[in-house]
Order: sequence, then C-alpha cells, then structure tokens
Amino acid sequence: MNKKQWISSILAAAVLSSPIIMPTKGSAAASFIDIDGSYAKKAIVELFDQGIVTGVGESKFYPTSNITRQDFAIILAKTLKLDVSNPPALPTFLDVPTSNYAYSYVEAAVKAGLIKGTGSNLFGTGQNLSRQDMVVMFVRALGVNPTGKAGTLQFADSSQIADYSKDFIAAAVEYGLITGYNNFFNPDTKVDRQAVALVASKFLKFKENGNTEQPASTPTAQPSKEPVTVPTPVVGGSSSSQSEHSSNSDTNAPVVESTKFEAIDNYNGTQDQLRGLAGAIGEQGAAVQAYLWTDANENNEVDADELGTAIALGTSAADGSVSAANIGDLTAGTYTFVITAKDSSNNESAKKAAHAVTVTLSKNDVPDTTAPVVDATKFEAIDNYNGTQDQLRGLAGAIGEQGAAVQAYLWTDANENNEVDADELGTAIALGTSASDGSVSAANIGDLNAGTYRFVITAKDSSNNESAKKAAHAVTVTLSKNEVPDTSAPVVDAAKFEAIDNYNGTQDQLRGLAGAIGEQGAAVQAYLWTDANENGEVDADELGTAIALGTSAADGSVSAANIGDLNAGTYRFVITAKDSSNNESTKNAAHAVTIELVNGVLTTPTVTSSIYGFDGDGGSKTKQLITGSTQSRIRFDFFSGESFTNAEIQVTLEGMIFTTNDYYTISGWTHPTSDQISNNGHTLTFTGSNIGVSDIAFELHNKVMPAPGTYLIKFKADADGPGTARSYSEEQVITLIILPPA
Repeated sequence: MNKKQWISSILAAAVLSSPIIMPTKGSAAASFIDIDGSYAKKAIVELFDQGIVTGVGESKFYPTSNITRQDFAIILAKTLKLDVSNPPALPTFLDVPTSNYAYSYVEAAVKAGLIKGTGSNLFGTGQNLSRQDMVVMFVRALGVNPTGKAGTLQFADSSQIADYSKDFIAAAVEYGLITGYNNFFNPDTKVDRQAVALVASKFLKFKENGNTEQPASTPTAQPSKEPVTVPTPVVGGSSSSQSEHSSNSDTNAPVVESTKFEAIDNYNGTQDQLRGLAGAIGEQGAAVQAYLWTDANENNEVDADELGTAIALGTSAADGSVSAANIGDLTAGTYTFVITAKDSSNNESAKKAAHAVTVTLSKNDVPDTTAPVVDATKFEAIDNYNGTQDQLRGLAGAIGEQGAAVQAYLWTDANENNEVDADELGTAIALGTSASDGSVSAANIGDLNAGTYRFVITAKDSSNNESAKKAAHAVTVTLSKNEVPDTSAPVVDAAKFEAIDNYNGTQDQLRGLAGAIGEQGAAVQAYLWTDANENGEVDADELGTAIALGTSAADGSVSAANIGDLNAGTYRFVITAKDSSNNESTKNAAHAVTIELVNGVLTTPTVTSSIYGFDGDGGSKTKQLITGSTQSRIRFDFFSGESFTNAEIQVTLEGMIFTTNDYYTISGWTHPTSDQISNNGHTLTFTGSNIGVSDIAFELHNKVMPAPGTYLIKFKADADGPGTARSYSEEQVITLIILPPA
C-alpha cells in the first residue's frame, strides 16, 4: 500500500491514542467544526458541557472515528461519575499497566463490576470496541437484570449476536438505549465516537428518570440514529443523511455515504481505484457506480453535462462496503466523483453534490512494503567488565537497508518453544540506524551479569516497514564480565617492516614480517615522516597523512599495502598500531622504518579480455537479481586473450563478499581458503595454473542480494607471475543489477 494513502487513517487512529485537549468550555457546538452533519450532534454537545467527552486539538471531535476499549472505559467512568482518585497499586490487567493514561478509569470500572476483560488477564487495550460489547457495559451500568430477555430480540442478524450479550442487547432495546439499522444490529461492527455519545446521552436520561420507566412488553425495532460506522476514510467528500422507511413496497433508493469512499492511489503505470468502507451503501446488493464530476459553472450542483461516463464499482456487501474497482491510471491531481447506488427494485440514488467524494492522488512513489533484511548472525556483543555497560553492534551486512532504525529486545523463551511471543520480550533498546554497508554502531545494552543472553533484532525503514520479531532474528551472546579492560597499545617492531620497490607508474608498498606487530587484529598505519628540525624526534607537524596498511595477522605480520608511486630515494615512515580496545602505539622515532627505493621501469604488454560474463554463456556482462532474495548459485567467467601462467589474479566484489563456501576453477573446482580472502571479504586473490589458462570461472553460493542498485565485479591479473615487479592487466568489470521486489 502506498504510504501516502494512509496518512488520514493514521491521523484518525491518533484521535483515540493521543492526549485529548479540551476546547474552550461553554460553546462546544461552535468549537467542533466537524459535527454539524453528525446524527449525534445534540448528544455530543450535551456530553461535552458535562465534561464527559472532549475533542481533539482545538476544533474537532472526529465523530466517525472508532473508539478503543480503554477510551470507552474513560467515557463510561465519567458518565457514572465513578471515583478514579484512588486506583489500586497493582493492575488488574496485564495490558493496562499503572502508566497507562486510562489506568484509573479502567480500574474504577472493574471495581464497579462493569468490565470483565477479554480473558487471559487482558483488557484488550488498543482494540476497537464492538457494538455488542458497548451495549453490555452500558446495561451493566444501568443496574438492571437483563436475564431472560434474549427471546424478545427481533433483529434479522440476531443469530450472529454472541450468546453472552443477547440478554443485554434485548434489555438495551427495551429501555430505548439502542434500536438498530434496517432491522440489523451488526454486533461485531466497531462503534464510533458519535454512536457512543448518543447511547451515553440516552443512558443519562434513563438514569435521570430513576429507572422508573416501564418498557413495552414487546419492543418494536425503530429507525435508528446509530448507523454502522467504520474508521474515517483516507479521503472523503460530502455526506448524505441516513434514514429508514417502513413500507410494504420498496420505493426508496439505497442510502449513499460518500464520506466512506476512499481512493487507492497507485503509482504511475497502474490503475487507481475507489472502494467503499463498511456503511458506505445502506443496502446489500446495490449496483454502485462512480461518475467523474467537473463542476464547470462552479455552482456546486451536479448538472447532467458535467458528469463523465459511469464507472461500475460492483455491488455492495452485507455490511455496506464496496470492493476496490479500477477508475483509470490517473495523473497526479484532485478529482471529484459522484457515487450512485441502484437496488434490485431499480431505485437509484440521486446524482448530487451530497453524494460526491473528492480524492487527491500524488502518483509519485512506488510503494515500499518490504521490511529491511536482518542478519542476526552479524551482530556481536562487546563484553565489558563489571561496572561498565555491555554493548551490541552489527557488522557490515547486518541490516539490508541503509538508515533503518534498529532495536534489540531481550528475549526470554519462557515456554521453550523457540517462538517469540509478545510477552517474552523486554523493552526495546535503540541501537541506532544502519550505515550504508549495513553495519550498526555499538550501543549500550546495560551492565549485564556474566551469563548467556538472547536478543531479537528488528529494523524499521522510513516507510515504517518493520522486520518481524522472530527467532530467526535472534542473536545469542555470552558475557564473562571477568576481563580487566585492555589499556595497552600493541607493540610495534619497526625493524620488521620492509618496502616492495615497484617500477615507475606502479604503487610502492610496505609490509610487516612475522613479529612486526605484537597483537593480532590491530589496525596498522604508516605516516611519512620528515624530520624538519633534525632533532630525531617526531613532532606532529612533521607527519604526513595516515596510510592504512591493514590489520595484523596472528603471527604479527601485515600484508603488503600501497604507499604511493614514490620517486627513487630514501623515506622514513612512522608505524602505528591500534587494537580493538582503541589503544594506539605512540608516534615516535623508535617506531620509524627507513626505506630506499630505486624504481626501475618495466613494460610488459598484456592482452585485455574481450569476452567475459555470467553463467558461462560467453558474453553476458550483466545479471539482474532481486534484492533480499537468496541465490543458491551465481556463476561468472572470464575468457582472456592471453594465458595466465602462475599469474596473481584478483577478483573484487561490490555489495557481497567471498566465503570459503564459494568456488573458483582454473584447472579444477576448489574452495578458496580464508587467507586468499581480504578487503573485508570483498577481494579474492590466488595464483593461476602453471600450465597456463585463459578461462577462469567463479561460483558464489547462497548469497543474499543487497539493496537495489548497480554493483561491479572487478577483475585484474599480474601476467608476469609472482615477484616484486608487477604488471597488472587493465581492470575489467561485469555488472550485477539488483532490482526492488516486484
């Protein structure tokens, strides 16, 4: 669904979940600009003046917005003037904690015996209230005994009324609190604010009369001022009044409530649609049509020559709804449609402005309905010592989308079914937002005791799509909390660094031999040092820009890294190393290495590959895949015009990484080893066959496709074979195009 379509629905939901602001007391009718067309306007004004109901903002009541169970409890408690000043210390319901804005009202209603909950110690917070549940609670509040009254029910849908509520509904009809609509009660329909206000007003009048009114022995269902209502639609127009007539022959056209029609705003190239929500049409089985209306003379009256061709929307359902139907692939703009309905007796509603709905289409965005991918295996804990917060962080590829809001929930699998139940999760811990490479910076998760913990990771993108809270998104971490923090920088033995002196036009390199760095995994850098004052001490203004040499191996060695295409001469570099605890060695003369470069010139012609591509088809240089999909195998080949004999070959991936589960072949298929993979997994380096080959193939296995975009696979080779002099072939690429889901 297009995110722009639901803005109005979100606002309608906010009516009952946000703090309510009272309009200025004394003139509710003037304050509420949206109740003039409401059948319950008088009741709303009365209840407002008594402080029982309020509005939203400074001017609106939102009469057609649904009401939740907890907001109804507030109205019920205020109507009965229940004492809410001394609620219990412990909540009755698990989903109405003491911090809930309705807590004191719900508990007061429980104490008065008006509210029972939905079972399992739950009240049903956030659920919209049904008509039958509203009636049950009002009749309980009357203090009358409804037992045995169910036999008087005469609604056409009485069989659909829940057994627990039949006596109460019959009593409510008997005492004039409700009537119904077209002889239907619609027990499961969700009530709106105006319906609650009307019944509350009738309730108060009944109570004021001291319960002395004697009801008729057999109540007769009357035309109702309580139409079945649904949430406020996304877009709406003028409304028509709802009424009923009793007659032996049907001469009345179906009621049309155009405010309950809304548009589905699809993106360009796709038909837009109109649909009617429950209560849009007052009669089942009516043929519903829409006419595009251009009010040419701007008199707000529908003239025959102002209407377009009829668009059939289908027939109305039992609840008055109308399924979505195509209205054309419209351009962005505002449109007005007149809605008509014709019943089986050929009675058709009028084509008039009161039956018109105005819709605005943006047509700008392809809807984003896909939640970010979460790879929980790429999350890890930072196990800090006691007295210091532990942390969680995500490595590259942890989240499949940049800018997603990432959260962690402590999960206790209480029933040990390995499924995440809502009551098993702790409070959300914000971890921050995902970076362009899918990583998530370390964030505090608490100063936890030593032990094993499970966290469920979620990610929500800017379109509000959130990944599921499930076991597949859980990471298990074990904390020891025993280690004293590491405050020592890695040892640097600059004497064990040496230069690789390449020819002019090619970068020279520095590498560290075994024992060069005293700690594995340290980030190693080199700074060109010019001892300007010749005092043999390293001053800050004497150092060039840091050159990253990579990370130290288990034996303390550091792989060769480029330091620039330097001229022949003598150079001094200060070497530093920083460990994972952020301890960095000092920049001093003891950590400096002096190198001498000769820089000879070597020219060896190489032949550029002209045929290369995917799946061995000898030419396809692009491949299209769907983001988030898992590909069991992606094969790509290089066919070169020259043979690579003992060549050093490098393949670099964008967007994905090599693993030891992948394959490559020169003279036979084999897995790469971990020491052949570098550049955080993105680069595979290996030596060609000693028999000379020109066809080299690769297979990537079980890769999850990254975010939509264009990604390159780069290839180059040193055709001269191993040695300090390099003569690489021109770098060539093939292209992966990652598409969004259809």
